[in-house]
Amino acid sequence: MDYLAAHYGTTILAARVRKPRDKASVEKGVSVTYNHIYGPLRDQIFYSIEELNAAIRKQLELINSQPFKVKAGSRKQLFETQEKPCLKELPSSAFQIKKVTEGKVQRNYHVILGEDRHQYSVPYTLIGKRLKIIYTTDTVEVYDGLSRVALHKRSYKKNDYTTLSEHMPEKHRYYAHQKGWNGEYFERQASEVGKATLKVIQRILQSRNFYEQTYNSCLGILRLGNQYGKQRLEAACSRIKDAPLVNYGMVANILKKHLDQTSSDPIQPTPPHEQIRGSQTYR
Repeated sequence: MDYLAAHYGTTILAARVRKPRDKASVEKGVSVTYNHIYGPLRDQIFYSIEELNAAIRKQLELINSQPFKVKAGSRKQLFETQEKPCLKELPSSAFQIKKVTEGKVQRNYHVILGEDRHQYSVPYTLIGKRLKIIYTTDTVEVYDGLSRVALHKRSYKKNDYTTLSEHMPEKHRYYAHQKGWNGEYFERQASEVGKATLKVIQRILQSRNFYEQTYNSCLGILRLGNQYGKQRLEAACSRIKDAPLVNYGMVANILKKHLDQTSSDPIQPTPPHEQIRGSQTYR
């Protein structure tokens, strides 16, 4: 309610506790509307919302123009002389319900909006702090105390990121702008080499909390294709694409020692042993 009042620049006062007479005028308005608008229209048939609204407006004009019984004037006259001059212009945007939550800034300088599982960037200097997140159907605002530190368009894409370059450390900002580097750029370059190279690049991109830290490794691996040839690079990546850990040094070492040109030892099945339990143990 506070946000609604602030949006329209007004104050909302709740009815007093155990004082039902505070609501008398409201209930009277409902009664008048029901008897003089709904009543005359209840037996009519309308074939569109526009037709119904036109009939309601006609009845509304009639009741507002009808003179009072015990005092001079009408509802319309009172509105135009007393209330209309005090009205303010409506806000330029429609009111939206705002939800509030909190989130801790992660090492990748993002906070998570749990409802969507989407991450939004904040200035990296706030890493480790708990911030307030206020969001609507369209926007996400992040506050540090009373200061708004980030404003984003809301995204409903789960497990994804919305990042502003001004929130990045200087080094990450340089990487992001250098030659248009991003994860898609390196994946596109790797796919031109082969499936194994693409898989290695994807695993390296996913090895850190934020992609920017992996750009040097990705660039180095792709440059090995210029030095040794794309065919050898693909062969080297084929040897390690399923390894528990992949990095630039492993690929460079394979190419330097020509291990990509030797056949890999076939994987031998585990020999039978009395201490090794078989599938029957878990039935």
